[in-house]
Amino acid sequence: MSRAEFIRFLQVLEENLPFRALFQEADPEEILKLADQHGFIFSDEIKGRFLNRWAGVYFCPFANDVGRLCPKMVPEGFSTLLHYSQTTCTKEDKVERFDFRAGGYYEGVKAVTG
Repeated sequence: MSRAEFIRFLQVLEENLPFRALFQEADPEEILKLADQHGFIFSDEIKGRFLNRWAGVYFCPFANDVGRLCPKMVPEGFSTLLHYSQTTCTKEDKVERFDFRAGGYYEGVKAVTG
């Protein structure tokens, strides 16, 4: 359900320009609040991904869409959200660096990302 909800969220952001405008200056916590206020129900894992800006994720097919639709997700100095997330892990990693299912910040990640 939550992955489907996340994909639906991205589709609405893509198609609804007034809705997307709400997210142009939103940081990760604000994005989650706004999404919740508009009826999107994300799992703790999806919340954790937003809060940690996909840190420790070497590849995600939606990362660049998130960064494009919510530009404040991309930390300064990085071209895309995937570019940032790939700098927080290596392609040799067999699994994601962090278990996002807890839905919170990881030690050091918030300080690095703002």
